[in-house]
Amino acid sequence: MTAKFPHDSVADALERSLRNADLKAVNSAVVAAARVVAKRIDSICETGFIDENGKLDNVSLPTFLKYCQSLGLTVDAPAKVGRPAKPKPEAKAEESRNGKVVAMDEFMKRFG
Repeated sequence: MTAKFPHDSVADALERSLRNADLKAVNSAVVAAARVVAKRIDSICETGFIDENGKLDNVSLPTFLKYCQSLGLTVDAPAKVGRPAKPKPEAKAEESRNGKVVAMDEFMKRFG
């Protein structure tokens, strides 16, 4: 896989992706912003994402990925890894002590 995905800097990898993308001039501002953030990531990755002020930069990478996503440079449906997510429980009607809220909800469903 090294030939297909060489170990490049983030800025170089972005340029490679841009060369292979079908983008229009309307994307120029997003491309410019992505280039700035890619260079920032390259500059701080050597320090473990600690910026010049000694603070952890946990914003640049997600921001860069959002720019890539908006340019269509990411996969829309990522591969499923691990266990499937548990389905969220259905929201239940709020119950009161005497059940009037539930009864009214059921009445409204029937006669609306």
